[in-house]
Amino acid sequence: MTNLSPHALATLIFAALVFAAFIWDRLPIATISLAILGTLPLAFSLFPLALPADGGTGPVDPMRFFAGFGNPALVAICALMIVGHGLVVTGALEPAARRLALAVAKYPRAALLGVLVVASAVSGVVNDTPVVVLLIPLLLAAARQAKTSAAGMLLPMNYAVLIGGMATTIGTSTNLIVVSLALSLGVGPLGLFSFFPLVATAAVPALAYLWFVAPRLLTGVHTPQEHLSDDVFDAELNIAPGSWLDGRQLREAFEATKHRFEPVDLRRGARSLARLPSLVLRAGDRVVVRDTAMRLKELETLLKAPLHTLTPGDLADVELEAAADTQPVAGKDVDSPGADGKVSDTKGADGKGADGKAAGAKPEPKNNDKALPTAVVAQLIITQGSPLVGRSVRQERLAERYGFAVVGLRPRQQTNGWQREDLINRRVGTGDVLLVQGEQEAIRLAQRDGYGLLLDERFALPRQHKAPLAMVTMALVVVLAATKLLPISLAALAGAAALLLTRCLSWQDVTQALSSKIILLVAASLALGDALMVTGATQWLAQGLAGLAAGVPAAWVAAMLMALMGLITNFVSNNAAAAIGTPLSVSLAQALGVPAEPFVLAVLFGCNLCYLTPMGYQTNLLVMNAGGYRFADFLRVGTPLFLIMWAALSYLLALRYGL
Repeated sequence: MTNLSPHALATLIFAALVFAAFIWDRLPIATISLAILGTLPLAFSLFPLALPADGGTGPVDPMRFFAGFGNPALVAICALMIVGHGLVVTGALEPAARRLALAVAKYPRAALLGVLVVASAVSGVVNDTPVVVLLIPLLLAAARQAKTSAAGMLLPMNYAVLIGGMATTIGTSTNLIVVSLALSLGVGPLGLFSFFPLVATAAVPALAYLWFVAPRLLTGVHTPQEHLSDDVFDAELNIAPGSWLDGRQLREAFEATKHRFEPVDLRRGARSLARLPSLVLRAGDRVVVRDTAMRLKELETLLKAPLHTLTPGDLADVELEAAADTQPVAGKDVDSPGADGKVSDTKGADGKGADGKAAGAKPEPKNNDKALPTAVVAQLIITQGSPLVGRSVRQERLAERYGFAVVGLRPRQQTNGWQREDLINRRVGTGDVLLVQGEQEAIRLAQRDGYGLLLDERFALPRQHKAPLAMVTMALVVVLAATKLLPISLAALAGAAALLLTRCLSWQDVTQALSSKIILLVAASLALGDALMVTGATQWLAQGLAGLAAGVPAAWVAAMLMALMGLITNFVSNNAAAAIGTPLSVSLAQALGVPAEPFVLAVLFGCNLCYLTPMGYQTNLLVMNAGGYRFADFLRVGTPLFLIMWAALSYLLALRYGL
């Protein structure tokens, strides 16, 4: 056994300190990652490592520790976050999410079990990463609609995918590397399902743990999401000619919404109709409802009845011709507030401004550059001095002036009954809150012009006309990655580019999809793993295991090898751990005079036990970003799972091969 060099010892100590800092959880992950990226190059600059490196004979280049920023794994993670975000902003998974949401709301345990079983089964034949990318937005949407946290499902789902991925030779790239290396060393060949029974048996207690125990360990985790408050707004669902509700009975609307639809009033012209289940709805009818903003938009989607009667042209909705960045006409503010906060009328006698343009005209594009605007639903609270005070939305012509629609109203003083005026004809008072829908810039312009103040809570509307493109793009990425026609990094990058070119996503959406914390963590973990490799620290650990194997039963040696690979793979890339462990496994088997296959499988299984840290595998990082998990959450939930899988697989290996 070689001696531990000073550089290797220092790197092991540094890795232990980094691990402790992550567990301590007092410093942001990005801060620790930056410290790693700064410390390693500086240390190797001040204390050069005189070993052959990079094919040469000189010292190790300190700049190699920045190579993680160009690593295919980081490219794949970033591109997959973008492609997954495309499913979110287009609402492509909303129909499936609604069905899953009903199951999550009514039968949460059964729904989670179904997700775990399906995820683990599919990942045996499809690459782990696309499966997780596809399920993340689906589970987030389902949890949001079921009004529960997705944290109890995302991490267990991810671990179920990792368990399924180790069941076949094509489940992960790591499996392929181990099998290929073993074959070159004279072990095998291992068939597609050679070790499937072992993993399937070990998965039973593991999935039971993920089903019963893991969600309870994650009850304190709150998934970040856009939301609106639980305040109730008055709104009207409009039945258009030829729409789904036109000619249908009211009971069919109840059934379509699973009886969560409770109309306050039904209006046909100036008349109110009895809310009988047998009532036949007609075009032009207005269904008066009271509900939260999120529920109103859900009812609008389920019943295919808009909350406004404006056309997409009136709204300046998310059309390709619209410009995202707008400004008012030069020298003209529509009813803009003065220095005293009161509104001054800048119109001339002819109703035009100083520049001769009509008062209240829509804002003009700042430039000719076309961008993809984002339509949102937001709350605008009416302030004292607003032009709307004492007037109605129709009188102020907000849609005509700014291109957004008022889809709901919450009066400052709630009344027991419904006001007889239509929503757009009701007089607005100070303190009332309007629920508005349109482009962000247009709504901000109304705030700037003194109509009210925007509350912080809002959410983006899905670009549903782009949903098929987003689904096709995701499907192609999955197929290309699963069939190995393209590396996952290249397939995902091509998918992200396709979403941008087809204008499913804007560059603003791309920046929202990416996480600087995840980018830094990936680069830092790759740098730390490289340092452990280049200094010989990992080789020293492996040789130490070989030294301990003397006189120890073969079954325990295989178990120790699996545990060592499992620990290494949580800090070093899975493929690097496989490259170290596979030759070592063959050597250990030869020294003990036993078949090499169980030792090769011990390495393969160990390299898949990446449950302890977020940088253990790229899907860990994806769910960390989506679920709002901390480093400690992976350690708390992943440690029991690690022990369950390690113990079960070690026992099954010894039983199957008679070790």
